[in-house]
Amino acid sequence: MTDATGTRCAAIVGPYLSGKTTLLESLLFASDGVDRKGSIKDGNTVGDSSPESRSRHMSTEVSAASTKFLDEKWTFIDCPGSIELWQETINALMVADIAIIVYEPSTERALSLVPLFKILNDYNIPHVLFLNKMDAINEPVLAVLQALKEVAVRPLVLRQIPIRDGDDIAGYVDLVNGRAYKYRPGEASELIDMPAAMQDEFDAARTEMVEALSDFDDTLLEQLIEDRMPPKEEIYGYLTSGVRQGNIVPVFIGAAEQDHGVRRLLKALRHEAPDGAMTAARLGIDKTGDTIAQVFKSYHTQHSGKISLARIWSGSVSDGATLSGHRVGSLLSLMGGQQNKVTRANAGDVVGFGRMDDVQTGDVLTESGEIPAGMPTPPEPLTPVYSLAITPRNRNDEVKLTGSLQRIHQEDPSVSFQQNDDTHELVLQGQGEIHLQIALEKLAGRYKIDTGSSRPNVPYKETIQKSVSQHGRFKRQTGGHGMFGDVHVDIQPLPRGEGFEFANKIVGG
Repeated sequence: MTDATGTRCAAIVGPYLSGKTTLLESLLFASDGVDRKGSIKDGNTVGDSSPESRSRHMSTEVSAASTKFLDEKWTFIDCPGSIELWQETINALMVADIAIIVYEPSTERALSLVPLFKILNDYNIPHVLFLNKMDAINEPVLAVLQALKEVAVRPLVLRQIPIRDGDDIAGYVDLVNGRAYKYRPGEASELIDMPAAMQDEFDAARTEMVEALSDFDDTLLEQLIEDRMPPKEEIYGYLTSGVRQGNIVPVFIGAAEQDHGVRRLLKALRHEAPDGAMTAARLGIDKTGDTIAQVFKSYHTQHSGKISLARIWSGSVSDGATLSGHRVGSLLSLMGGQQNKVTRANAGDVVGFGRMDDVQTGDVLTESGEIPAGMPTPPEPLTPVYSLAITPRNRNDEVKLTGSLQRIHQEDPSVSFQQNDDTHELVLQGQGEIHLQIALEKLAGRYKIDTGSSRPNVPYKETIQKSVSQHGRFKRQTGGHGMFGDVHVDIQPLPRGEGFEFANKIVGG
């Protein structure tokens, strides 16, 4: 057993098409969470369970799945890769103990990891890097690693070197224990003798790995100065502390489609990833014995109503409990789009709270109703950068449209909408065309509202550029008192953004 307590949570992140959902399938299969793997092509993966994900063959929202590996509980959160769905990734990272960055090995796409490296560093989230699709790599691993080092914030430390059989990657050598493994599709890798021709490459890579660790430990540095290589048990210890403290980013290799390197990744996570208690301490959450849960995602389902996905930081939650004045209608364990009722959840668990209609994404729920001291404030929703004017094709849907859009906003706070007072258009706002098309697909598929869309009209306006004064007199004599007016009109520009101001200075009228 490891020193971890409770369920641990790992967010699977990375660029579009890097293989995140496929890695989730392989992780679940390797840990006996599923009996057989699904595929993106067949539309039967655990991660892509929504109609929008399956029709587009891409993740459109986060998906959580819980499993056990060597009697230790894990929850993996599969995050979308499209930058337009970045809000989903941000929300998931706020509750993760560690992030697994999945990357298709290429020197040309290294810049795609810059946003991920930045947010992981800004929030001090431990992370590892998994070079996926090694069966199709056409560049040297060290060249890819060097390209990534140029954009990474923290040191990247290679944990494995590939064994080549001609142009193919046939296995790997573990740089800590020196063992060589041959890949076997769908099965655990086979232990083999390290090829003699790789000894020099292994020695150089292992020394580089240990030297990277010595930058953060004086004792290890002294050993290296004395030309003493520490035993593998000590190296594992340095790696564990390096990952948990966020000093290094271990780099693993594999191919999730064939299950290559996935069990090794699981074993490394098991020993090196922090648990929920360590993450709560990192976040500065003051654990006073109160039950603390943080909502990171909301769903509206056809049969179960609203489901709020939450990470429990401390205490425990029972079915029917009350948190911050809201009753837990049901307590659910998660396996993608499938939920199973449970009676109790403990610290570290990621669960679904059923029918908590007034709870929003980002809310912190406690048994006492008080938010604990030090609880970090979740990031603000992303500012919209793209918009569409939408209208229901059936006028009878106008009333239902607003309520449905509000539900979509609850699921994804980076989707917003407003009525433009100048053009009288209903404007849907988000992070890009794909982002908003997904929202329109939800309207059509889930709420049966067919809409038309177009680019919003621009409400062009005139403004005053300079001051002008006019004077005029009005006289009308029709008998009796008559009418008379002496009028002075002054028109002056105001600073940009201050709107319109009317000053009435009538005297004696």
